[in-house]
Parts: sequence; C-alpha cells; structure tokens
Amino acid sequence: MFGLRLEEGAQPLAQLPQNGHRIVISEENFIGPLNQPHGRGMRHRYKSADDRLAELSRAIGRDVDVCLAIRRPTAFINSAYCQMLLGGRVQPIAVFQRRNPLASVDWVDLVSRLRAAQGVGALTVWRYEDYTAVFPQIIKHLVGEDAADCVAPRPRHINRGLSERAVDYVLTNAPEPSGAKMAQLARQKLPVEDGHAPFDGFAAEEHAIGDAAYARQLATISAMQGVTLLRPPNDA
Repeated sequence: MFGLRLEEGAQPLAQLPQNGHRIVISEENFIGPLNQPHGRGMRHRYKSADDRLAELSRAIGRDVDVCLAIRRPTAFINSAYCQMLLGGRVQPIAVFQRRNPLASVDWVDLVSRLRAAQGVGALTVWRYEDYTAVFPQIIKHLVGEDAADCVAPRPRHINRGLSERAVDYVLTNAPEPSGAKMAQLARQKLPVEDGHAPFDGFAAEEHAIGDAAYARQLATISAMQGVTLLRPPNDA
C-alpha cells in the first residue's frame, strides 16, 4: 500500500467493501517493521507510524480508526529477537539488546504520535497480556458490535516464538545464510508447546525495570484524551 502513490492506492481500497460498510486491515507491520534491516539498532520504535497512517487516510479520503496492542517491554524485545532469528538474521542476544535497549519500547511516544496524526479517528489500545480477557471488546472495536459474535478466537497460538533450546540450537548451528530455515526447524523440533521453556534473554532485575516503566506508560496512556484503553472486566 505504501509503495503506491496516493491516487493509485485509493482505487483498490475503495473497491474492497463491495456491499459492506467497513474494512478491517490487520497487519502488525502496518506502522513499520519490527526490526531494522541488517540488524541495525533501533532507538525509537515505529518512527514513521504517524506518517504512514496519515498517508492511508489521505488515500481513502476518510479518517481511519486504529486498534493497537502494546506489550511488556522485555517480552517485546524477546519476541523481536526471535522474529529476527526466524527471518534469517543471526546474532547473539547481548548484541541485539545493545542495539535495541528497553528504552526503545516507549508506548507513550507511539500512542501520542498516533493520536496526533492527521486522519486518525478512534484510537483503541490494549495490553497484549490481556488479549484473551479483552478479546470480545477488541472485536467489537474492530468489526462493530453487530458483527462481533461472528468472530471467535483461534484455538492455538499463531507464529509462536522460540524456546530457549531452539535459540541455543540456532546460535550453535546456523551459519547466517541458512539462519531462517534453521530457526524454523528448531521451532518445530523444540516447541514451547512440548514444555520447552520460552526464550528469555533478561534477568529478573531487568524484567522489574521494564515492568515499572510499562506501568508508568500504561497510566499515562490511560489518561490520554481520545484514547480508549481496554481493560479486563475484573481489572480495578
């Protein structure tokens, strides 16, 4: 979409609804890639997110509503690292963490920029950790209340991350050109579903630092005007 000129992108988007009245585009890379190419460092996440959404809004000639999951910083970095391995780029976790510090996971910065972006309508946010509990609320925001009952959650994880043993296997055995194939093979042979511990590149004190920052960010986002933060029904 973003490789097209605005006038080229508007036509196929306008044709998508057919007899419907709502288009839902679900794509985690829509606001930018998870990792930098060639393993370069990332100090600020999704730097062009607001520009991308403004461009989409101009292409379709109307505001776009945005639904966004945010995640525990240490878990986000762990996941980004595993996805890098699955994409074929192999480097030690210590190198990745130096290039992608916990401070790069700044959800207040991202949500603030999305809220201020031209052409963004409703902005709904939830914690990745609350996904199961708030799934009905998410679906209502995505497809509308009338159609929400038609959507059921998947019974299993999609694109599951790597286990600790799978990461060790990749780092021990994979030359860089075959890293992606090796990581996918390791995920199949040593899956989390079989009881292998999920990969975790952080110590307990690092988790505590990240969790404290996450709590502060959530409090700030919850108080933002024009932002709806979904919470589980039993969340005080």
